[in-house]
Amino acid sequence: MRYLTLPRTDLRVSALCLGAGDLGAGVSESDSLALLDQFFDAGGNFLDTAAIYAAWTSAGKGSSERLIGKWLASRRKDAVIGTKGGHPELTSMNVGRLSQREIEADVADSLKNLGVEALDLWYFHRDDPAVPVEEVLDIMEALVAAGKIRYYGCSNWKTARMREFQDAAQVRGARGFVANQPLWSLAQSDLSSSDPTLAAMNAAMRDFHLESGLAALPYSSQANGFFQKIAENRPLSRGITATYDSEAVRAVNRARAAQVENLGAQSGLSVTQMVLGYLLSQPFPVVPIIGPKTAAQLQDSLNASDVKLSAEQVAALERREMTGSLSACGEG
Repeated sequence: MRYLTLPRTDLRVSALCLGAGDLGAGVSESDSLALLDQFFDAGGNFLDTAAIYAAWTSAGKGSSERLIGKWLASRRKDAVIGTKGGHPELTSMNVGRLSQREIEADVADSLKNLGVEALDLWYFHRDDPAVPVEEVLDIMEALVAAGKIRYYGCSNWKTARMREFQDAAQVRGARGFVANQPLWSLAQSDLSSSDPTLAAMNAAMRDFHLESGLAALPYSSQANGFFQKIAENRPLSRGITATYDSEAVRAVNRARAAQVENLGAQSGLSVTQMVLGYLLSQPFPVVPIIGPKTAAQLQDSLNASDVKLSAEQVAALERREMTGSLSACGEG
């Protein structure tokens, strides 16, 4: 397992980040704990969760964080944990939750659920463009000063807002965002019928990462299994079809799927190694978030942790210049 230090932090993290959205909810507690053990035994140390996760299931809001907290208390002390807050209520996704009271409440809940004294990395899970960046910057800097979080980042923020936030941080002498968690995979996506509060990697955002060196931690990093299903000639679910195989993106994604198989055959790399290798081989820091539900799926992803593709292979996979969204719709 390779490691990197996220720029402008002292967070030394594994090349892959284990997404815990299904742990303690879609995956049983015993299986979830086993997956965490497997990931750490393989050298992983970076976990991703969120305050809102599992609010749509019988396990209830916060179950992912609580499961990690239980595991931390009994097994490990050396994990780096990223969690997210400020997500709108599920019944009113158009109503932002970035007030000081709401952010502080989410941070307090995450601290309690995880059983830690400080959060290593806290992300704004969604944005609210109606709130001035200076206002939320002050809130975050106060939480850092209070010792409740160490570093902060954003997820599902548009590039213009990230630039505005970072500019405000520079003026005030603050560190600002240290990571961005966008929708991103090798597959281009059709987000026309998805949650409008999502934000995906696109050409403008990529330029921002190249200029700033800001770390990206993409979710839906394996395109919800699109390439694996194409390679195995398995049927696509309705959701995968709408996102990755619609008329708007079918041609480019089918071409990329063919390249994944062709280049994989030439290099001896699996589909997963090619797909995650694409992200691991970008010219700025990228830590893909993986979301396995079984031990076999986790091992398949772990096999990609040390993959580095050449610039020529990356270009061949892309097939064309990036335009619009480069990631799939998924829970973020």
